[in-house]
Amino acid sequence: PYSTERIRKKVIIEDFVWCGANVTILPGVRLGEGCIIGAGSVVTKDVPACAVACGNPAKVVKYRDIEAYNKLKEEKKFVI
Repeated sequence: PYSTERIRKKVIIEDFVWCGANVTILPGVRLGEGCIIGAGSVVTKDVPACAVACGNPAKVVKYRDIEAYNKLKEEKKFVI
């Protein structure tokens, strides 16, 4: 914690990702398309598409209904 070394890595957030309040995302993490991150979570690893993750560290607790997600996406119910 006392090092002066800086870690510079990109955080990649794909389309239609929902993040709750006070989410912390560490450097180098990718949030897959359509995933949901619970409020107050600390994301330390990549989260796959359509996953629901929460906690400290954030862990996948379930997956969204992919058929329903794709249907909403095709109907353009999401706003970019």
